[in-house]
Amino acid sequence: MKIVKTLIILSWLVMIVLLIERTYLSPSAVIALDVITDEGVRAGNEWFGIYQQGRKIGYAHVRMIPEADTYHLFEESQLDILLLGTVQRVKTVINSYTSKNFLLKYFDFTMQSDVTSMTIKGAVVKNRLMLDIMTGGQIHKERVQLTEPPYLSPNIKPAMVLLGLEPGRKYRFSLFNPATMSSADAFVTVEAKEHIKVGDEEQAVYRLRENYQGMEAVSWITETGETIKEESALGYVLLRETETEAKKLDKAGPAIDIIALTMIPSDPIAKSNEVTSLTARLRNVSLAGFELDGGRQTVDNDRVTIRTAGAAGSYGLPYAGKEFTDFLKPNPLIQSDDKRIRSQAGRVIGAEKDAKEAARKLNEWVYTVIRKQPVVSIPSALEVLEQRVGDCNEHTTLYAALARSVGIPTRIAVGIVYMENGFYYHAWPEVWLNEWVAVDPTLNQFPADATHIRFITGSLDRQSEILRLVGKLKVEVLEYKYSAEVGVRSETIPAFGRR
Repeated sequence: MKIVKTLIILSWLVMIVLLIERTYLSPSAVIALDVITDEGVRAGNEWFGIYQQGRKIGYAHVRMIPEADTYHLFEESQLDILLLGTVQRVKTVINSYTSKNFLLKYFDFTMQSDVTSMTIKGAVVKNRLMLDIMTGGQIHKERVQLTEPPYLSPNIKPAMVLLGLEPGRKYRFSLFNPATMSSADAFVTVEAKEHIKVGDEEQAVYRLRENYQGMEAVSWITETGETIKEESALGYVLLRETETEAKKLDKAGPAIDIIALTMIPSDPIAKSNEVTSLTARLRNVSLAGFELDGGRQTVDNDRVTIRTAGAAGSYGLPYAGKEFTDFLKPNPLIQSDDKRIRSQAGRVIGAEKDAKEAARKLNEWVYTVIRKQPVVSIPSALEVLEQRVGDCNEHTTLYAALARSVGIPTRIAVGIVYMENGFYYHAWPEVWLNEWVAVDPTLNQFPADATHIRFITGSLDRQSEILRLVGKLKVEVLEYKYSAEVGVRSETIPAFGRR
């Protein structure tokens, strides 16, 4: 089932939104109107082509308007994405208002794909960010406590111009990402001042290296903040173009399938859905900060061993303990308190009061009713319940909402799973049955097989950390079992072959 391979879509979407905002959609990159503000950055209107490994996959447009005591920034983008042989289109629009030193005051963000849409509005009020999240026909209000004034990613480069561009200087910005509804530090280093060729002329530029939650980009900007060149993860590049050029997409469409691009090769594992124990070496990446140890997983340096849950325990619903209240609460995307979610869960489990059997029934129901199709979205349980289409992200989000609504503590795990010819990035739920038990409604596995290797648990703001692994992680399978049978892999020849 190829649909299990699509966890990376969600993380990729977070990355590409940041790329567009952070680089060529930086307001300081606008050059069309040649307006230099009092702060020393350029304002105006410009268009850009978006490329993936040399082929155009979309375009972006930005407008920066200086006002009395604010900057108004408008940004829009359109991307065509190849997923499992199907091209899907995603559009984003961001309006934001900042202070004269580019600190965020207000924004609204909309993302629309072929299947779903989401709108988020936010305003900074003293030390809080007041959010309205509109998805699944519902408005959810969220309040985020701020430890310091936030920036949106488009505001970083003009802020750096304001602070001063000097080789060797390092900056830290508290960056709010509307795609994950969370803040994290972004680090930017001015590495050098150098000359690059722009058309027929040499131009003096500053080379910057940016790091945000493990995502790196290198850019070259002028002293007024114009981005001349950008190199980012997975071969993405944005180039300044005229409006006509920017909107002229490659008729052949995207050349690279995101799923194929991020697959981790491995030696074959026969009957992988029946594997009950697996030991693998994780190489070529730092494992610091990942949740590899705990529950059914144990770690010894770079080796991880996964064992499926045995009989597991149970209890009467709803769970009465107080230690897992965070895994029973609703959030903007897991609307477990909504009457539509609660009603559907009630119909699925009926009079069942045994937690294990209720969890099993929900797993089978989600597997049965959701049409298996890759979807470019930030999944909302209510939208999935209505649309009934999606990949592992949608299956997992809906399952988490249903299970929480009947009183089963549930968290979302992200990591990798073996399918067909290698490991793919994947998401699945874990439910509390007197221990954390991995289940998989995308594959109808209860419990999930031992080729599911968890790296992270948590909400969308944590899930995007999986991008630290993409293009780097190597997996060497050392041993696996089907109950009593053992298959052994040599420790001297990596499962994916020498490279």
